[in-house]
Amino acid sequence: MPLQHAPHEHPEYILGHAADELDRLIDQARFLGDLTEHLLDLAGLQPGMRVLDVGCGAGDVTFLAARIVGPDGWVTGVDTAAGAVDVARARARQAELPNVEFLVGDAAELSLDEPVDAVIGRLVLMYFAEPAAVLRQLVRSVRPGGVVAFQELHAQASASRPPCPTYDIAIERVCRTLAAAGSDPQAGLGLWHTFRDAGLTDLRLLQNARVEAGAASAMYDQIAQITRTLLPVMERTGVATAAEVDVDTLADRLRAEAVRHDAVLVFPPLIGAWARTPAA
Repeated sequence: MPLQHAPHEHPEYILGHAADELDRLIDQARFLGDLTEHLLDLAGLQPGMRVLDVGCGAGDVTFLAARIVGPDGWVTGVDTAAGAVDVARARARQAELPNVEFLVGDAAELSLDEPVDAVIGRLVLMYFAEPAAVLRQLVRSVRPGGVVAFQELHAQASASRPPCPTYDIAIERVCRTLAAAGSDPQAGLGLWHTFRDAGLTDLRLLQNARVEAGAASAMYDQIAQITRTLLPVMERTGVATAAEVDVDTLADRLRAEAVRHDAVLVFPPLIGAWARTPAA
């Protein structure tokens, strides 16, 4: 599926593409995967479809879509980072998935030589200064009546009950750091306007979240991992110092606090939006 490009500026991807960050993304995908699979089912992905996954990273959403479309379908994952694409290709070979391919390309500049049945993405529009313009460009690659489905953060909708200050502060620092770096931690809440401004008017939205409790939850490690990735930016933007964050003990402190309070924690939710492109 050859790519063509048109210039379009967007901010740098704040999380980077180092090997340890790709490992974190794979771990995060396991944690959030069922939420995204639910969205893709609701959006109407079906066997035999040709799908474009933008901002595919290490390939996890691509693999979810590939299972849905089956052997008669095809999924192309696209990411700006060649290293991430190399990892995704290796994982696809190891899993013996014949119905996927991965290409290096930019979602903001993407144009295909033939239309797809669906374009999808998770946690990708939040990194663009003009997400509606990016989505409008992507919609041009979808056939009339095709599926458009994206899932983005509504980070400030996280919660703890009874209140867990360590958890609440950790989430607040992540939100402030993303915002300070030019990303939108509330992009999910803006999907209605993003889709509408991209020319998609008949859309639906749904919020999903992991709700966790107890010592065995993977949530504590998830929060510590994203904090570790963002720590240099936290310090550079004045959100917090390394001493204040104490990232090496963060997961243990989050776990101990939640267990001590017998608390229920809501991980930052994802809001999904889906629509059909206008019929011809």
